[in-house]
Amino acid sequence: MTNEPSQKQKAALAGSNTFSGMVCCVCVCATIAFIACLVILPKTTPPRRLWVTVVVPTNGNGGTLMAETRQMEFWTPSAQTGDYLHREGGEVAPNDKWQVISNDEPVIQFGMMLHTNQNVLGYRRMEVWGQGRTGFKPGWWWTMNVYTNYSVSNLAGAYRNFWKSPQPVFVEVIDNRGSDE
Repeated sequence: MTNEPSQKQKAALAGSNTFSGMVCCVCVCATIAFIACLVILPKTTPPRRLWVTVVVPTNGNGGTLMAETRQMEFWTPSAQTGDYLHREGGEVAPNDKWQVISNDEPVIQFGMMLHTNQNVLGYRRMEVWGQGRTGFKPGWWWTMNVYTNYSVSNLAGAYRNFWKSPQPVFVEVIDNRGSDE
């Protein structure tokens, strides 16, 4: 009796090794193909919407999605803002004087001026207290709904022309299309 494997055992062992090698090769090739697909193929997932604007008729049936819109949010002074501004020698600092208004009539005029632009759908404003790069103070926080062809530059220009502010305009933009434009 010899301890050498028989011809049948050798053939079975060789077939088993060949099969294992093929399985490994197929797995490696499939992994490479999967990674290549992830890298090469374009993403077909549409951008996620952060919010939607829907116009619902008075009868309550259905609604129309307004897809090409965005929201812009920003701050303006109120009649109370001047009481909380930094003072130098008893006077409001020169860069802050634009924020001093005796009543809220300029705020109303600013809203009417914004709404004359056909790309501005509407706005709302609410009294707020907050602090950015200046002291804690009251003012108005605006949320304006606009068509996407109304840019932040349009708003900044209107803001600076109306308020005569020498300071940068801080605007928060939420785009309905889900892009980061």
